Amino acid sequence: MAWLGALAPAQAAEEQIVIEDLTAAQLRDEIEKIQAEFYAVFNRNNQEDAFDVVCQKFTPTGSNIPQVGCEPGFVTERRGQNANDYRLGTDELLTQEALIRELQPQFAEFTQKMNALAATDQYFRELGQILQMLNERLRELSRQ
Repeated sequence: MAWLGALAPAQAAEEQIVIEDLTAAQLRDEIEKIQAEFYAVFNRNNQEDAFDVVCQKFTPTGSNIPQVGCEPGFVTERRGQNANDYRLGTDELLTQEALIRELQPQFAEFTQKMNALAATDQYFRELGQILQMLNERLRELSRQ
């Protein structure tokens, strides 16, 4: 039985949540909260603005369920630059896949920074583990 309680010790006793008891909507809410804290911790410890992660709510086309999308600044910056260049006729509009391929060196460095923080910061590491458990449970519910 998995539970959430990595916040603060006093808070954890009051806010223990059994993951298996959560509905899909509750799981999404918990993921959103933990994800926001996860990236806030990363951003506080990161020294380079290009690697800070920003999360925004959006509603995918054809859906009424809002979602949260998070991405590092270097992705947002490159996407904006590509859109401007496309409007000026100096570049083709990149697909998401092409954008990710182009930014592989930055993603590798981003992963390195995340792993380095996880190696030294227990709280950050625990938040990552909780996010993983929540996402796995949400995938399980989606397959049922």
